[in-house]
Amino acid sequence: MSVIAFAFIFASLLLHSLWHFLCKSSGKSSAAFFALFSSTLFCTMLPVAVISGLPGHIPASVLKYAFLGAFSGVLCDIGLIFAYRYSDISLVYPMARALPVFLTLVVTSVFGWGKPLTACAAAGMMTIFIGCVCMALTDGAAGSTLRQKMLHIRNGLAGILIAAAGTTGYTVVDSFGIHEITALFPEHNKMLVAGAYSCVRELFAMTMLWCCVLFCHCRRMERGVLKKLLVAPHPYLAGFFAALAYWLILVAMNYVTNVSFVQAFRQLSLPLSALLGYLILKEKVTPFRWLALLLIMAGLMLCIL
Repeated sequence: MSVIAFAFIFASLLLHSLWHFLCKSSGKSSAAFFALFSSTLFCTMLPVAVISGLPGHIPASVLKYAFLGAFSGVLCDIGLIFAYRYSDISLVYPMARALPVFLTLVVTSVFGWGKPLTACAAAGMMTIFIGCVCMALTDGAAGSTLRQKMLHIRNGLAGILIAAAGTTGYTVVDSFGIHEITALFPEHNKMLVAGAYSCVRELFAMTMLWCCVLFCHCRRMERGVLKKLLVAPHPYLAGFFAALAYWLILVAMNYVTNVSFVQAFRQLSLPLSALLGYLILKEKVTPFRWLALLLIMAGLMLCIL
């Protein structure tokens, strides 16, 4: 993986972690939240798409990837709605980040997508996966037992699995989409091309999510939630940060030989957030958490090697 790809991925990490925090802290993890979130993401990327001049020239071969990527993204959002409703972010976030590393590795290897991974890189990704799972087990209420922590995970397990499947899906599909559109418009700036793809993709996702909101309204679910969220800053800030974060990831996909590297290196957000918590918030880091962090870092080093 190139230094350029690493730089783009690293820059997106804080933004990605921040929007997850905003989602959970809003207390309204719902279809309405993600519909407003997606609308903000679309509006953020729309000026970039307009500047690129590509929206009216994107062929069906790219639109199909944008649609499938959007569908997978909505699937991820639905999973997060259920996961954050029944489990803490300290448990959901590491688990929802861990599973896609393993699943992307399996999918790309089975179907032969991208340059074949070396044994060292594959071992590194599995080590990252194990480290992320260990990270999830280090959190929870003070003094909680391993059994209690597993119960917390079980409560949100269905949502975590759905979110992981969606994350894996849009990572793989969008890698095809961004390579396709970049190849079709080689004379355009890659940042602008990625912005145009992201905007079209989010148009599909936004439409699907507002349909979900309409469905919830007809079924008398989430009553009053949309009205409260319309005047709350959380979904708008989360959408803005997510737009910038995934824009950088799409650009990074142009500089890797296998999209599994993108998925693996995005897990650097876990040790980074733990380090910031230790240095700034003076959070306690247990020996087991140190072990989890060391496993993630060791896995990243194996991937680099």
